[in-house]
This record gives sequence, C-alpha cells and structure tokens, in this order.
Amino acid sequence: MSSLDPRPGRADARRNAERILDACAELLADEPGVSLEHVAAYAGVSRATLYHHFAGRDALLDALTERSVSEVKAALEAARPEEGAATEAVERVLLAAWQAVGRYRGLVMVNPRRLEPAELRRRLEPALRPLRSLIRRGQRSGEFDPDVPVDWLVGTVTDLIHSASRQVTAGAMDPRNAERVLLRTAGAALAAHRVLG
Repeated sequence: MSSLDPRPGRADARRNAERILDACAELLADEPGVSLEHVAAYAGVSRATLYHHFAGRDALLDALTERSVSEVKAALEAARPEEGAATEAVERVLLAAWQAVGRYRGLVMVNPRRLEPAELRRRLEPALRPLRSLIRRGQRSGEFDPDVPVDWLVGTVTDLIHSASRQVTAGAMDPRNAERVLLRTAGAALAAHRVLG
C-alpha cells in the first residue's frame, strides 16, 4: 500500500483480521467451544473489532475454514504431487497435508458438527484436487489399487488425516507417532493388492 492510499487503516484492519484468525485456530485446538470473547482477548483486540470483521461465530469459522483450505491446497501443490513415482509423491503430499492440517486441528473437531457432510465436502474440495489427481496417476501406473473408486480412496485418506489430528488433539498420540501411523495406514489403503485365487 502506498503512502497516498486514501484508506490507510486497511493494512491495520487486515492485520487485526489475521490476528483474530490465528487466535481462533490456536484456541480451537484445545477448546473447540471457545467463546468469541476469549478469541478477541487472545488476539489482543476488542470484541467490537472482532465483530467488525466477523458477524458471529459461524462467520469466523467460515473464514478460518476458507483460509485452512487455501493453505492445505498450497502445501499439497508445493509437495510436487505430479513428480516421481506415485508412492513417493503420496508420502510427500500426506506429510504436507498433515503439517498444514495440524495448525487447524480444532476445525477438524468443530466443522463436522456445524456443517452438513455434503457442504463440508464442497468446501474442502479445492484442497483435495491435488490428492485426487495423484491417486488417479497412481492407479494408472498400477501403484495404487485400480479397482477401488478414486473418491473412496480420497475420502479414506482424508478421514485418516482427520483421525490422526483428532488423536493428537485428544492427547492419545503425539504428533510424530500420529504422522508415522498415518503414512503407514494410508499407504496400505492405497496399495495395489494382488488377488489370490
């Protein structure tokens, strides 16, 4: 923004909104029912400022969901899903997804309670496209099971990521162990199996 910008408060407003989103993401991980007042205090802004940016809890969670999807999509694309063997690429993609989703563990707990399954899938779709393309590539190469529908495999892998996230949030697993189990389980789910007759 130039010094001649007639709206000099816009940069501050954007920073406030980002601080609110950061605070919400962090607090949700430990307290899924966190109040907007607590979010505002943690972000260092007034309740009026929070409500200026977000009309209510759903508006805040919608904005946080949109940001999380953008970040996960960018992380998956940066993991180069189109390069190398599909089995190697999927490990890179899963690690990237896991690390990005980790920041939004609270949303994994909250969104299924407030959004219908079809609506949640619609919102997550942009982040799932790189994974879907990679699974198709792996099926064509014979590395992934070609007899299982792509959407089933995408859903299975997504559920595994969310399950690992819930385990960490609940304190049942530490992040390193959850990551190890996630990679192993997802790899087994995707692998092409030879049918014995």
